Amino acid sequence: MASKIVLDLRGVISPLNLLKCKSRIKSMEKGDVLEVMLTDIDVVQDLIMIVKRSNDEVIYKKKKADCICLGIKKGLRI
Repeated sequence: MASKIVLDLRGVISPLNLLKCKSRIKSMEKGDVLEVMLTDIDVVQDLIMIVKRSNDEVIYKKKKADCICLGIKKGLRI
């Protein structure tokens, strides 16, 4: 059964936030969903590009009052 994991990276500077996110995704199982909370729109765009180059998938992007939440579904690694 897939699980949902929340990773709060609000206030974490780049590139540390990207590295933490990539590391967390790497440790997940296929089908798991990672919700990443970020404050920097440039980092959000960078993360979307990184995910598009992988077999993972951005399944949602939500703007909240204090952050942007990205939902990333873990895909199968080749």
